[in-house]
Amino acid sequence: MAGELVGGAFLSAFLQVAFDRLASREIVDYVQGRKLKEGLLKKLKITLLSINQLLDDAEEKQIRNPNVKEWLHELKDAVFDAEDLLDDIATEYELEMTTSKVRKFFTNASLTQFDKEIEQRIGEVLDNLEHLAKQKDVLGLTEGIGVGAGVGGKLTKRMPTTSLLDESSVYGRDDDKEAIMKLLLSDDVRGSQPPVISIVGMGGMGKTTLAQLVYNHQKVKDHFVLKAWVCISEEFDVINMTKTILEALNVSINDSNNLNLLQHKLKEKLDEKKFLLVLDDVWNQNSTCWELFWTPFNYGAQGSKILVTTRSEKVAKVMHSVPLYHLHQLCREESWKLFVHNAFRNTDPSAYPYLEVIGRNIVDKCEGLPLAIKTLGGMLYAKFSEEEWGKILKSDIWDLSDDESNIIPALSLSYHYLPSSLKRCFAYCSIFPKDYEFNKKELVHLWMAEGLLPQSKKSKRMEEVGEEYFQNLASMSFFQLSDDGGCFVMHDLLNDLAKSVAGDFYFRLEGDCIQDIPQETRHLSFSRSFSDSFVRFKPICNCNRLRSFIALDRSMLYGYLPSKLIHDLIPTLKCMRVLSFSGYIEISELPDSIGNLKHLRYLNLCNTGIRKLPDSICMLHNLQTLKLTGCWSLTELPSDMQKLVNLRHLEFTYFQIRYMPLHMGKLKHLLTLTAFYVGKSSETGINQLGQLSQLQDTLSILQLQNVVDPMEALEANLKNREYLKKLELVWNGNNEDSQKERDVLERLQPYKNLKILTVKGYGGTRFPEWIGDCSSLPNIVHLELTNSKYCLSLPTIGQLPSLKELSISSFDGIEVIGPEFYGNSTLSITPPFRSLETLKFEGMVSWEKWYCFQGENETAGVFACLQEIQIKNCPRLTEHLPPYLPSLRKLMIFGCQQLMVPFPRVPSLCVLQLGTCEKMWRLEEVLLTNTTCLEELFISDSDSLGPQWPKWGFSNNSLRTLFIQHCDSLLSLSLDLFPNLHKLELSSCENLETLSASEGLEKLQELKLIHLKNLKSLPEHMNTNLSALQFLRLQNCPQLESFPVGGIPSNLSDIFIMNCPKLVACRMEWGLQHALCSLRYFSIVGDDTESFPEEGLLPDNIRTLRISGFPNLKSIDYKGLLHLKSLETLSISHCPSLLCFPDEALPKSLSSLEIMRCPLLKKRCEKEKGEDWHKIAHIPHILI
Repeated sequence: MAGELVGGAFLSAFLQVAFDRLASREIVDYVQGRKLKEGLLKKLKITLLSINQLLDDAEEKQIRNPNVKEWLHELKDAVFDAEDLLDDIATEYELEMTTSKVRKFFTNASLTQFDKEIEQRIGEVLDNLEHLAKQKDVLGLTEGIGVGAGVGGKLTKRMPTTSLLDESSVYGRDDDKEAIMKLLLSDDVRGSQPPVISIVGMGGMGKTTLAQLVYNHQKVKDHFVLKAWVCISEEFDVINMTKTILEALNVSINDSNNLNLLQHKLKEKLDEKKFLLVLDDVWNQNSTCWELFWTPFNYGAQGSKILVTTRSEKVAKVMHSVPLYHLHQLCREESWKLFVHNAFRNTDPSAYPYLEVIGRNIVDKCEGLPLAIKTLGGMLYAKFSEEEWGKILKSDIWDLSDDESNIIPALSLSYHYLPSSLKRCFAYCSIFPKDYEFNKKELVHLWMAEGLLPQSKKSKRMEEVGEEYFQNLASMSFFQLSDDGGCFVMHDLLNDLAKSVAGDFYFRLEGDCIQDIPQETRHLSFSRSFSDSFVRFKPICNCNRLRSFIALDRSMLYGYLPSKLIHDLIPTLKCMRVLSFSGYIEISELPDSIGNLKHLRYLNLCNTGIRKLPDSICMLHNLQTLKLTGCWSLTELPSDMQKLVNLRHLEFTYFQIRYMPLHMGKLKHLLTLTAFYVGKSSETGINQLGQLSQLQDTLSILQLQNVVDPMEALEANLKNREYLKKLELVWNGNNEDSQKERDVLERLQPYKNLKILTVKGYGGTRFPEWIGDCSSLPNIVHLELTNSKYCLSLPTIGQLPSLKELSISSFDGIEVIGPEFYGNSTLSITPPFRSLETLKFEGMVSWEKWYCFQGENETAGVFACLQEIQIKNCPRLTEHLPPYLPSLRKLMIFGCQQLMVPFPRVPSLCVLQLGTCEKMWRLEEVLLTNTTCLEELFISDSDSLGPQWPKWGFSNNSLRTLFIQHCDSLLSLSLDLFPNLHKLELSSCENLETLSASEGLEKLQELKLIHLKNLKSLPEHMNTNLSALQFLRLQNCPQLESFPVGGIPSNLSDIFIMNCPKLVACRMEWGLQHALCSLRYFSIVGDDTESFPEEGLLPDNIRTLRISGFPNLKSIDYKGLLHLKSLETLSISHCPSLLCFPDEALPKSLSSLEIMRCPLLKKRCEKEKGEDWHKIAHIPHILI
């Protein structure tokens, strides 16, 4: 019922759209230029105004009177029709004004067919509205003046939200925080699974806030090695959740949906690390799903914890939570403090004593629920009228029982008293499913397309108005930042509120099942699935007044949609304003009929297979936003783009497009243009950019070699583009006229607000002075100069005050980097590159010397903030490196064969990567004197190691990761001198024979030995000396004969063996079945056996078995599988002779079966038809 009440408030808000349209220039001019029946539009406005006066009373009375509720529903439908009618008039007027018919428009005395149809429709809409207005007496509705925040409500200026949790805004949770902290930091004696701690409480109680408090606490940061925060959706999916966690831990997943592979990666990441995982807002009660989900988390170190927030105690128990922590309401005084914080902000509440009594009563009605208190307080901020506060206190909404509404009354009130402009925008958000993360800019564009953002009278862009609306809703807690801070979400209760507000006019198509779509639906959204059928969308055919059709991306990158749907659907969507087919990769074309959608303002074809846009798309006079990013097959834009005079945002994957349409400068309203390709004619030349005066954010200008006259570059007027933040200038790299290219670049100087600049393929011999001038680029943060192969000197950029990232590559003519690079120190008291954090040089084939800054020493402050240096493929570089880099954490040098200089002092170095540097330093000396903090060492293509490395007398206690490849001089490697090593990878060291570890390496967890053709043995006693080893990969080690005496470490969980024929030949001597109680994953590639696996080979606790590259394998030995009671995934690939599965049953525990490149077996396992199908039909997931 509360939802119906706020739904009425939504109607009063939407009437304002109709009033704004009636007063618009287009409608007024149309009425003046046509002789319609006298006073029709005026009568329509009067009728709408009279109905508006009834809405306040109707919104209140519908709570008790179902007839009033039905009246409001019919009225919503009628108002939508009225708005469609007015939009038709405005569109027709604008089309007339852009053609030669404009004079006839004002002089033609007779009505056109369109005018007659409009006249008839106005009459129909008016009759309907008048009929509804006449029912006021029967329904007992009385006229009022409107609520203060309704149609005439004012919008208060509110502070923007931040990405950090402000602990000062949290009240009454100190004891709860300490209790959870104690549970998280306790030393537990863990079982097979890390302890799960569940915070349980009703929606809006502050569970997420409490979890954020402890998650961000410094003690928690210090206690756990890894932390990840994940929001769980109601539609729980093990694969998608595992992918989300991997992404939160910065692990690449490459769009894989293979659960075994994903869990294997997650296990690798968590292995023996103390982690904290927060699962926020859990709903799923399926214990089987959770058991499958938990598997990788069992490998973390003792002390790892999982923190869960949920509304359901049953969910917490299914997750084996010990203990459950019940979060309760705030006490009366803490509730008041929270309310004061949000309602008064920086204002002293004692200045308004008359409001305290009302305010405390309002707070009491919130019953200690933080979300309700915070939302109502935010809504009342800066409103100090006793009457306004009193209206909220006395509202009938408070009297609704829990049985009457699932919407908390306080939240309903917070919506009810919003300004009308914000009501409309919030209601639109009902298109988003729960937990959906939405982008601020994207939502503003959708609001704009739906006509919810008025043209500001103060010369503000609609986007700026939308930004203000968004910030206001966010500041009142209607929107919250997502976990990663990049997007926004709505709390579940506010999502329920939005859905209730919008009613049947907004519909979310959820799940794959067929749903009835109400005929009055105007806005439809749906979560894209992998393969959507025509049947799923068939009910849309009944919704001929649909305005929005939006595909939402939840977890799947791509989906498939029948082309029949597109061709059948588009012609019926005459009222369509927003159309999104984003992510449907099979959409390669659109029908010409899309040009008939004259109201369309937003078209999203991102990540589709579209090859060419129909020419008719240029008939979309109202189009504001066209999104084509990720359309890899699209190579050109329609030739008549100039006709899209209302286009504001054009986004596309620019390196697929090769030229621009003619006269792009006519798109005067364009704000977003991904790229501009310069043509040689005036219709496509750089002068067209000069007419696009509103461009903002990011712009790439390509094919600058086509500028005929350098003076034309001035016409681009970049120096006055104050809203541009990122600029890319690109030539083709062929120096046809060096002076001309310098003159062009000289005239492309951007506005001083620019933060990111990239220059590619520039053919001049020198750069213009503005690139290094402090006054020209005072705010530049990132500078990239690449492929300027004719340039003889670098620009003077050392004095740029804000520069943090500098990348220079492929400057073939640079031989020396000297004083000019740093700038004139005599003119500045500040050291050069004072803010620089990352410096990269690559592909500098002629570069020989790097001279240090004059007077550079440990007190000079040059490169004082530099954290990373990369120097790659500079084969002639001999000297020098900066002598002192106090903040450097990563040094990478590759392909610098002549470099032979003193190693710099780098007291903070953590990562050292060296490769193909024949004359580089003796590593022992470097590691002994400079790298007490070194954690990662990568060595490639180096003969400096010698036959034995490291030498005795050297040791490094800080090193965690060691990677050595292509070091053919290395004969033996001793690991004893790296006692804290966690990871070791040796690859393609052709002469390496021995690998020793006479003392225990108690922390080594991962060992990879790859392409070591002369390695004969593994370290002796590795079962005890490498006791922590969990991951072992042996690949292409043909001389390796056996595991050492004593076997392999018992803690191994993953073994991968590939093309080690001598080792595999004696596999029955490995003793895996009895020695490896922790083994979960076993992969073997390459053997000549005809039957596998042998009985007794594998331990019974293995969960994943992969068999690949067995050319002679004819049968799977069921005796080798019979005892594998925990086997979940079986993968068989590249076994061309394998004919069939054994007649005996495969393990019942199998949940996933993969068969690849096994032609004989594949045929027998065809679904429903193959001879072996009955043997595998019980397995849930089969990939063949």
